[in-house]
Amino acid sequence: MNRLVELQREYQFSLLDVGWTGLKLSAGVFAVAAVVICWIYRKEGFWSSSSANAPWIGGPPGRFLRGNTRDLDAKGESSAKLWYALYKRYGPAYELTIPFYRMHIINHPAYLEHIQKTNHKNYVRGAFARLVFGELHRTGIFVADGKEWQFQRKAATRAFSKQNFETHITASLHHWLDILMRLLHNLAKRDQAFDLQELLQRFLFCLFLRIAFHEEELARGVLSDDPECLKSIPEFVEAYDKAHPMLDRRRRDSLWKLNERLSGDDKVTSAGIASFYGVIDGLIKKRLDAMANGYKPNPDVGVDLLDVFLQSTTDIYTLGGMVFSFLNAGRDTTAYTTAWMVKEMYHKDNLHLDAARKMRAELEEQGLNSGYLDYADAPRLKFANAMWDETARLDTVAPAGQMEAAEDDTLPAIPEFNIPPRKIKKGDLVAFQNYVISRMPEVWGDDATMFNPNRWFKSNGEGISYSPFKYHSWNAGPRSCLGRALATYEGIAIVSAILQRFDIVLQDPVKEYEPLAALNMGIKDGLWIKVKEQTRGV
Repeated sequence: MNRLVELQREYQFSLLDVGWTGLKLSAGVFAVAAVVICWIYRKEGFWSSSSANAPWIGGPPGRFLRGNTRDLDAKGESSAKLWYALYKRYGPAYELTIPFYRMHIINHPAYLEHIQKTNHKNYVRGAFARLVFGELHRTGIFVADGKEWQFQRKAATRAFSKQNFETHITASLHHWLDILMRLLHNLAKRDQAFDLQELLQRFLFCLFLRIAFHEEELARGVLSDDPECLKSIPEFVEAYDKAHPMLDRRRRDSLWKLNERLSGDDKVTSAGIASFYGVIDGLIKKRLDAMANGYKPNPDVGVDLLDVFLQSTTDIYTLGGMVFSFLNAGRDTTAYTTAWMVKEMYHKDNLHLDAARKMRAELEEQGLNSGYLDYADAPRLKFANAMWDETARLDTVAPAGQMEAAEDDTLPAIPEFNIPPRKIKKGDLVAFQNYVISRMPEVWGDDATMFNPNRWFKSNGEGISYSPFKYHSWNAGPRSCLGRALATYEGIAIVSAILQRFDIVLQDPVKEYEPLAALNMGIKDGLWIKVKEQTRGV
């Protein structure tokens, strides 16, 4: 009996010994794995891919598990300046890592042509873009890929038909220019300084409501001819604008969900987006209800964007994302570029250009010095277009962009930089910065950082059309900006209308104006001006 008890105890101890040995073995394996992981990611973002270009590619040294997250923290300032500083240190081609992603910087026209033309099907918005911007864009064109993108692109193309430009869009612009001119007249009588950029954002938001929905009631709370309207802004517009800087940070921070949760910024962002979509979805539902009661578009008053999009779907969520894409691109693109253009015209560094006088003279020569410009008029104004293009080049509203590689790929060599072909792995991000490319002397010459509208003319006065992979402010390839023609028309028409009636006084003509920290690059702290009724001729 005693022997049996002893055998049972020995068996139990042996089991414990085996269990303890297994536990020690598991702990050992875990420790080895932890050491290996710590070694692999000692200078790189956790779970980012290994570099296939390590023997020669440059880039800032990363930190344990976080990679280059700290290098990409703009600390509340514009990321454009951050990217430019990195270019000055590492050139146009280098690599970074953030948790889960390797990022290849591709600031050269040859790279852009490859990802947006030669092998464009391999470069998609991808999961990262949808994770970062899905709440904002829903399924809109700026986060869509594949068939969804084709569907959105087709619908957007119909919205920008020549007929629609010449009817509804032009009539809408003229309607709001009337209101804007009356407001400027009243501001001139008061000798009141105002932020032109903020005023243009209001103007373009109201114009968007008319172009998209034939909506007037909401617009009256945003802008009127009474200067007092500038003292308040509807809550849903203000909330949307507050969310933008936070959304900009997301594309450089793969741990944004955690960081926003800890800081509370997620509540601000979500509230802003929800407030905006509450209004937009309400307008869509209003139209759907009207359709159920017999509403049909009236070609005589113009077909709005919602009429066009409703030919493709009646889903409110999808329609909201489609409409938002136009607001996001259209309002800020035109408002910011127009504000930058006025800044460039009146800044002391550019007074030698005599831009305002030349634009007025051109309007006079073309017989366009009364009334407002029609869509077909804008291309006739060669100097005005050069001013617009040079502004869009140097003060690009879209300072940065990125795509995700769907499969492994090889980027071409760049001989002038002695850069060999670059290997890109599936799931890696390729990122470019238009703000940087426009300032590269290797791309734009020694005067790349200077505002020079004459670069858009040959010596004989003929206009120059640059490759979209060089002049990349409007993107290129199949994803090139559909709204470029609209933004150009709106911007030139707005500035022309002001110059015909007012003199502009820039309140600080010597200040170095900095870019805004947001998804789209406006002017930090705005553009403060006064206007005076014009009494002299050209």
